[in-house]
Amino acid sequence: MVPHNVISALEGDCVRTRRDLHAIPEIAFNEYKTQEYVLARLATVGADRVEKIAGTGVKAVWYTPGAEKTIAFRADMDALAVKEKNETDYVSRHPGYMHGCGHDGHMTILLMLAEMISRRRERLKVNVVLLFQPGEEGRGGARRVIADGGLEEPHVDLILGCHVWPQVDKGRIGIRWGAQMAQTCELDFVVHGRSAHAASPQLGVDAVVCAAEFISVIQTAITRNVDPHQDALLTIGRIDGGKARNIIADRVDLNATVRVLDPDVYSHLMSRVYDIAEGTARALGARIEVNELLSYPPVINPRPLVEKFYEYVDRSFVDLVEPSMAGEDFAFYQQKTPGLFFWLGIRGGKNHAPLHNEQFDFDEDALLGAVEIYCNILGLFGQEEE
Repeated sequence: MVPHNVISALEGDCVRTRRDLHAIPEIAFNEYKTQEYVLARLATVGADRVEKIAGTGVKAVWYTPGAEKTIAFRADMDALAVKEKNETDYVSRHPGYMHGCGHDGHMTILLMLAEMISRRRERLKVNVVLLFQPGEEGRGGARRVIADGGLEEPHVDLILGCHVWPQVDKGRIGIRWGAQMAQTCELDFVVHGRSAHAASPQLGVDAVVCAAEFISVIQTAITRNVDPHQDALLTIGRIDGGKARNIIADRVDLNATVRVLDPDVYSHLMSRVYDIAEGTARALGARIEVNELLSYPPVINPRPLVEKFYEYVDRSFVDLVEPSMAGEDFAFYQQKTPGLFFWLGIRGGKNHAPLHNEQFDFDEDALLGAVEIYCNILGLFGQEEE
């Protein structure tokens, strides 16, 4: 295990790095300054190969002679289109954007790990890959990293990732086997009617009335069609339609999200969604178009990997958590190779806001817990050094 004084000595660099990254937030596939920063930092740690990937991402590789295994670690890079409302000296310098989901922290963890690898490279027994991934926030950047060969040359046998988590106390780790995060899908519904003067509604097909009926009935897709012991959510979060108060609307747009933990539940639920859309539209003489947009699979941790994970952490600091209905495109990596995902607690200290809030912030020393775990997994320190 890593000696405490070694990890604590990283704190100053950890704080500076995270705050540097926090000040330059960039949204999905526009992480150009972030990429430059990561590349500059990696240039000093002796990686055997550092390259751009997925447009604005970065891949770094350390080869170990005779290695029979390759372990990858992933950090996401993108920020949110949110105006930051914190008053700090490291507040976003890019108006309208902020790191409100902790991705600046995730990148910092990997940069600290890279520094530790450079100091202890002689102890490596595996190949190591660090993946700095663009476009996690609703863009599925993991798929592009995979398509660009992120898990090959060398072939990745195991990938790990983590996310800072305000619902877990600082200094603790949250993990579970099975589904830890939800399968998600963004849905767009378009209700097509026929416009007419409000004084002659019989000449039109009212898309607003049809949308209202659809919103009401669609709730039964979960309440009357999904086993109540299964986790499932369907939320219509936005509605837009109509042109004027005295015109029968010919179109209404609905934006929704679906979240489940079991892919079979998703298939059943979506079958009912299509049936309800078709039935409602037929009953009212309209047409409802259903568009399934980007979908993330569920993050599912295999139990053997979770049990192996316990060998590298102080189990007294690990919480077996309930699953979250939030989504994470780390799941795409798990579909290609064994992967493990955990939550890094940040509750307490200066953290007082949830993820995606304009005042989200956290104590940087919380990040060192993940650095320590990753060093333990790579065996950078022996028992004689504890």
